Amino acid sequence: MMPNLKRTVYQTLCALLLASTLLPAVAAPSQSTFTYSVSRGKEVIGEIQETLTIDAQRYKLESKTIPLGVAAIFVKDTILMSSEGGYSVSGFQPERFEYHRSTKPNKDVTARFDWTGKTAEFSYEGKTESQALPELLQDRLSALYHFRFLTKPPKTQTLPVSNGKKIENQLFKYSGEETLTLPIGKIKAIRYERERTPDDDGITLWINDQWAAPVKIVVTGKKGGQTEQVLKRAKLDGR
Repeated sequence: MMPNLKRTVYQTLCALLLASTLLPAVAAPSQSTFTYSVSRGKEVIGEIQETLTIDAQRYKLESKTIPLGVAAIFVKDTILMSSEGGYSVSGFQPERFEYHRSTKPNKDVTARFDWTGKTAEFSYEGKTESQALPELLQDRLSALYHFRFLTKPPKTQTLPVSNGKKIENQLFKYSGEETLTLPIGKIKAIRYERERTPDDDGITLWINDQWAAPVKIVVTGKKGGQTEQVLKRAKLDGR
């Protein structure tokens, strides 16, 4: 069952990634890196590099955001996020999420998800809090990969998502298929949207069968304005 799922979800990542579902836990891990350009309007303001490592029935996602261009003059932060845990036919099951800002360690966040005890523990700003752990929970990093596990796009998908401090239900809507022209080429992709609210940003993401990672993400701020993230390069298992 797992090899079929992996062929569906990551069918073109690389031969080794597919093989990792067929071999015992001692098989070498498979690693792929996705590089995004981040822009606001016509201005490139940053770059995001995300690395996905798959080993037996575990995953690790690591994300690094650095400012570029004019933004680098005013913003000195490098933002690091990581998500790790197990995976199954339902998708990623995060067990730990971390968020770090290079110049503001007081903003660091760590979340631990205990699936046996059904509890989530959040550590930030010198305090620790806990909350009941809902089924299908994702963190803010793994949530963007969740839709690749869906064999048939639902019209709507309510997903509990944690930012490392709390858990909120987020409603995503299927918005059809589009053809995008991106730095990596012309891509047919499925579009999902989470509407903007007075309390939270809106997000639109595009996925397709070729890449494990989203190929494009647009974030609409609570007060308007958009930030666009597009896939410009993919390095599949070292190639």
